[in-house]
Amino acid sequence: MFYGVNGFVFVLVYLVMFAVAAGALYIVVRLAVQHALRAHTRWLEERATE
Repeated sequence: MFYGVNGFVFVLVYLVMFAVAAGALYIVVRLAVQHALRAHTRWLEERATE
């Protein structure tokens, strides 16, 4: 399938691309969850003061 140095570089490039995509996805999901938790906390506080 993969032969020599070219195959190693090919696999290495795809592993790096996968790591970057996974890191970006982690950051996006983490920010979305933090935003949702803040909004939920605000909603609970507003509801408690009514």
